[in-house]
Amino acid sequence: METPQLGHATYLFSKPASMSEFLAIYSKITREDILRNRSNVAERLGFLGRLIHGFKPGVWLKDLKARVGEMLTTWSSE
Repeated sequence: METPQLGHATYLFSKPASMSEFLAIYSKITREDILRNRSNVAERLGFLGRLIHGFKPGVWLKDLKARVGEMLTTWSSE
């Protein structure tokens, strides 16, 4: 479970086909690698975006629920 902290962000990824492969890649990179998509790492990990934590945790939770809802809607229409 994540607790939002001011100045931090929640990174969202699609569900990996192989969690061990995801973790093997994820454990060797930095957030800059993901954001700049160095060596195509963001795509390989299924990076969907990030939510910046603000002053109000309730706003973060609302945004997170909206993003997850968008992803579920997109997946169900494919």
